[in-house]
Amino acid sequence: MREHGPSRFVAPLAAMLHDQLARAFPDFARIEDKRLRDAVVDQWRYVSECNPIHTDLDRIPAHPSLPVERYGSLAAHIRAQMAVSQTLVPTYAKEWDIHLSLDHFLACALVHDSAKVIEFVEQDGTLIATPGFDHAYEGAKIALQVGFPREVAHMISVHTYLGAKRLPRTAAAQLFQFLDPICLPVFPETGKSAVERHLEANKWVAPPPPEDLP
Repeated sequence: MREHGPSRFVAPLAAMLHDQLARAFPDFARIEDKRLRDAVVDQWRYVSECNPIHTDLDRIPAHPSLPVERYGSLAAHIRAQMAVSQTLVPTYAKEWDIHLSLDHFLACALVHDSAKVIEFVEQDGTLIATPGFDHAYEGAKIALQVGFPREVAHMISVHTYLGAKRLPRTAAAQLFQFLDPICLPVFPETGKSAVERHLEANKWVAPPPPEDLP
C-alpha cells in the first residue's frame, strides 16, 4: 500500500466526493463534528487513489466471496451499521448510563471497511481479495494519517471477524466489533454462518450443538 501523509482535497474535488458519500450514505449528515466528516472524505479519497477500479460504492461487495446480488453491497453493510448505531448508542445511555459518541460510531461505520477498496483487485477479470491484506489494520493506519482520533482508529483496527481476532480495549470498540457480523446477512440457512467463517479464519473449531437440542 502506498504510504503518504494526509492531504486535503482541492475544494471542488472535496465537494464532489462529499456529495457522493452523502448520496450513498444519507446518515453521513448526522455526524455533527465537521472534522470527522472531513476525515471520512479524506479516507475515501486515499483508498480511491490507491485503487481506482472501484467507481460505484453499491457495486463493491462486502467480500468477493459474498455476491452483491445475494448478500448486498459493502455500502448496504455500512448503512446498516449506521442505522443500528443510532439505536445502540442512546440505548446504552438510557439503560446503563454509558455514554458513547454517536459521531464516532457513524464515522467509524463509514470508513471501517474502506481499505477493502485497496484489498479487492481484479485478476483475469475476476474480483479477488489480496492474500494477506489486513483491511482492518491498514484502515486504522490510514485513519490516523487523515486525522481520526485514536479512539476511532482503535475501533477500526479490531472490528473484523474475517481475520485474526484482536481484543477491543474500549466499550465502543467492543460494541462496534459486534456490529460487524450483525449487519451482514450471512446466516447458516444459506451456507457458512458469520460465526463459522470467523472460526475458520482463526483456525478454530467449534463442536456442533448436541443432537437433543432443538
